Amino acid sequence: MSVIDFRDASVARGGRLIWREANLTVEPGSISVVLGPNGAGKSTLLEAVLGLVPLSHGSLRVFDEPPARGNARVGYLPQTRRDHDLRISAREYVGLGFDGTRFGWGRDTSTKTRAVRDALALAGATAFADRPLYALSGGQRQRVALAHASVFRPALLLLDEPLAALDLAAQGEIVDLINLFRDTTGAAVVVVAHDLNPLAPIVDQVLWIARRQVRSGPLDDVVNEAVLSELYGHAIEIVVTPRGRRVIVGLEEEFAHPHPHPHPPTGSRARTTAGRVGDHADEEAHAHFAEYFEGDA
Repeated sequence: MSVIDFRDASVARGGRLIWREANLTVEPGSISVVLGPNGAGKSTLLEAVLGLVPLSHGSLRVFDEPPARGNARVGYLPQTRRDHDLRISAREYVGLGFDGTRFGWGRDTSTKTRAVRDALALAGATAFADRPLYALSGGQRQRVALAHASVFRPALLLLDEPLAALDLAAQGEIVDLINLFRDTTGAAVVVVAHDLNPLAPIVDQVLWIARRQVRSGPLDDVVNEAVLSELYGHAIEIVVTPRGRRVIVGLEEEFAHPHPHPHPPTGSRARTTAGRVGDHADEEAHAHFAEYFEGDA
């Protein structure tokens, strides 16, 4: 049984078509990355799975059932979130993920204590579990956020931009954590991202959304010049650097404006380039295409 199954699915919001005729599945224990320009409908895809946005056409099954709000088998880390009171500890914040809307007397506190402890341990956050959120670094807070989203061990974990506003080292740590969660729990993970390269080593499937179309499949079957040229309607070139990183040539205008985040990425570099791709593409292409494919540090 597939975890997610879209069939000829389309979504419209406010009378505007977001994407159409999506046909894709997400299998248990897989990691899928959702890519595409700003406003293409990447977050909308997650919201449809969560039962927050209805389809305008086609069908969607989540665990072979219609999507529904509050599905206890689905964990979710939104792109923008309110961190509640930043004075509460990381442990208390993860506990809120366990509680959800289930408050009141008679709860099994020992079960909650074990679940929170295990989630913090899996996220590598035990050492700072009793610190207030405001005292944590961006990478530490993201570990806690992942523990919060996965405290009840969901069979499907949806992550909307979990690498945003993190430096390259912290991104690598979060990618390792995502892979560890998948390997430890057997859950399927769907990650919305603007940067494929940190996630490429662990990806089983790429979902690319552009111009109201959705393409899905193994990384090399989707992230290639033929598919992207057809998807965008003009010639796309992919340059692979000596270190194996991919740089997309032909999408400069679509990705000229940085994706808005509440805080600038740690260690970001405000540089411009002439856009040429040559012997030094690894460094010079980075700033021009950082929206999509982070270059080597």
